[in-house]
Amino acid sequence: MSSRLGVDLGATWLRACLVEDGRHVWTRRAHAVNWRRAAAVIGRLLRRGRVDELVLGGTRLGDARDRAAFAKALKRVARKVRVAADFEIAHLAVFGGKPGLLLVASTGSVAWAVGPKGSARAGGWGPYHGDEGSGFWLGREGSRSEAVRRAARLPHPLTLAHAEDPVRLTAALAPKVLAAAHKPGAARRLRERAAGYLAALAREASSSAGLTRPWPLALHGSVFKDAGLRREVLRKLGRVRLARARTTAERAAAGL
Repeated sequence: MSSRLGVDLGATWLRACLVEDGRHVWTRRAHAVNWRRAAAVIGRLLRRGRVDELVLGGTRLGDARDRAAFAKALKRVARKVRVAADFEIAHLAVFGGKPGLLLVASTGSVAWAVGPKGSARAGGWGPYHGDEGSGFWLGREGSRSEAVRRAARLPHPLTLAHAEDPVRLTAALAPKVLAAAHKPGAARRLRERAAGYLAALAREASSSAGLTRPWPLALHGSVFKDAGLRREVLRKLGRVRLARARTTAERAAAGL
């Protein structure tokens, strides 16, 4: 009997799906933890010996050295381990390994495309080196603009800078900025800038992967809940074919 465990390690939840001989056995979840503690949590969810294969997609996994250390730690629960970025398994959940473009705008921003030239990434370098158009970027730029700060009732940048988790707190301001953008003014101009950055990420990844128009496109992440931003991004991108997730990330990682 072959067994495969798919895991989606997000910022809030760790979700796992177990498949045996191609059949779904169970899906479980636990509160998300730092990747250094994730192997122990997965072991408790598994409640058994090692599985044959584990595919995990996660956020905040660090650099190549950190990922290698994480994969080594996961050997306690699986004989074969693959550690990927969360956007890679999100792409798999939408396109099932076929060509397509995933554009992510949540706390951070990234575009991941798979096409005739292979896979390609644009952005996703974190709040201090990129993530333009993301929730963090919207919160940061909004708090720095007196006009947006007044319209959206945002805290002062110094308040955010000295918070316990400034990145998460700043990203949480994005819905307020986007709500203020429903009226003409500085917040709407900021939304247009965000849409421009996100569209640029999509174009860069699509070009590198060799996708042709109309691109198969999936919009992923909490920032895209705002209809105004979605419309602006789609307007800037032009001809695309919108796609939706066919399954959850953990089920896709498990091969379902």
